Amino acid sequence: MRSSQPETARRHGRARITAASAAIAAMGLFGSGCAIPNFTTESRPTRELPPPPDPPTPDLSTPELPQSTLTGSWRGTYRCPQGLMQLNLTLVQRSSGAVSGIFRFAPAPGNSDGLSGSFTLRGHVTGSSLALRGDSWLSRPGAYEMVSLSARLPSADPDRIQGIIQSPGCGTFTVRRR
Repeated sequence: MRSSQPETARRHGRARITAASAAIAAMGLFGSGCAIPNFTTESRPTRELPPPPDPPTPDLSTPELPQSTLTGSWRGTYRCPQGLMQLNLTLVQRSSGAVSGIFRFAPAPGNSDGLSGSFTLRGHVTGSSLALRGDSWLSRPGAYEMVSLSARLPSADPDRIQGIIQSPGCGTFTVRRR
């Protein structure tokens, strides 16, 4: 007859292995952060953080200048090899800074060498700089050539523009808003 002792030991051995496996698995769960956190009731000293700094105050002393608007009619004079000429500019400025218009010219009183004519202009305003170039003739007198203009704008909404005619032998131009 066999003793029941080895069988009992086997059962207890399996029970020990099973209990040990469960303990290891539980340690793995608790150690991995997958278990319920351990809250304690003991008080720990806390460190108070300083309040966040106030946001910077905007500088209102230098207001932003509005975009220049050159749209409108301008009248003035310019000088080129044919003498002092009258100038009428009609300009349209878009919000993108693109400028288009018409350059009409005629001899100033006392100038018998100049002829009248007109052409379209295209260009742009960038910051305080204006640049316009001749685009196409509307009325071309003889062998006249289209000119380009450049100027520094004195303000965002000027009443007067003074600049340079970009063509050999030409000088400055001055126009006032009408």
